[in-house]
Amino acid sequence: MASNKPPRALVPTIDIAPFLSSARGKRLDIVQQVKAAASDIGFFVIVGHGVSDVVVREAWIASHAFFDLPLSVKSEVLMTSVYPYGYSGYKEETLAKSQGEHGMPDLKESFAIGPHNLASGKPAVRWPREPACFREAWIAYYVSMEVLADTLLRIFAIALELPEFWFRDKIDRHSSALRALNYPQQARAPIPGQLRASAHTDYGSLTILKSGGPGLQVQDRNGQWIDISPSFESFVVNLGDLMANWTNDMWASTPHRVVVSSLSGERRQSMAFFHNPNSDAVIECIPTCCRHQKPKYPPITAGEHLMRKHVAAMKPY
Repeated sequence: MASNKPPRALVPTIDIAPFLSSARGKRLDIVQQVKAAASDIGFFVIVGHGVSDVVVREAWIASHAFFDLPLSVKSEVLMTSVYPYGYSGYKEETLAKSQGEHGMPDLKESFAIGPHNLASGKPAVRWPREPACFREAWIAYYVSMEVLADTLLRIFAIALELPEFWFRDKIDRHSSALRALNYPQQARAPIPGQLRASAHTDYGSLTILKSGGPGLQVQDRNGQWIDISPSFESFVVNLGDLMANWTNDMWASTPHRVVVSSLSGERRQSMAFFHNPNSDAVIECIPTCCRHQKPKYPPITAGEHLMRKHVAAMKPY
């Protein structure tokens, strides 16, 4: 007999509000939805996240204003191979290289900060001098993402049959990065094969993305590229390589990219919060993920893994 149930969306949208406000039954329903998405495609869209619209809007506006500054001003705080934050100029990065692939430079520029709290042990943030509202807006957004990432990791822990706060002592000095990306308007068609962000997987535990405009694509298990077009009120969440290592590939760190949309080559912006564990956290197979097979990956500290990936993706300095 044919089922009357609609097919499950490849990249589902999940309302996570009941996890924090509802009874156990509804919480577990959210956990199961997240677990299914993590196991299947490694991507999902969240609503009901509780992040203030004002916080999002002010960080978004500040980022847009920064990218409108002259190159000489933006370049006052440069990303380097030893300082993996700051400004990275147009075509200065090829994300495909982080996967060991060759490729043309990505059609984007970016600015990133690491932890703004010096207790993290990370280098002090080098803030741009303009716009004046930048620092305040970005700290507010970063803090909101820290809270949201903690909520997501609590959901992950339950889904992995772990105590709800299992990840807490592995992220209490986290090295997460907030990165805004600007994809300038394309006056002409790009060279065949050149992308705004070449195909890659993210490096850390999870990514929370505020996406603006078309072009984001995720690769399904058949190798097909699927468009993701979330509303501005939602966030796209995807798993990174360290979560795949932690779960022994039970959960997917899925390739994704940003293309110059066939609909428009107009300017595009996004903001990505790359949540990373403590730099000295040893990433090895979670016990509940090694019941039926041996660990696939040798233990590695999060810091060593992340720096290897960063250096591989950047142009030589």
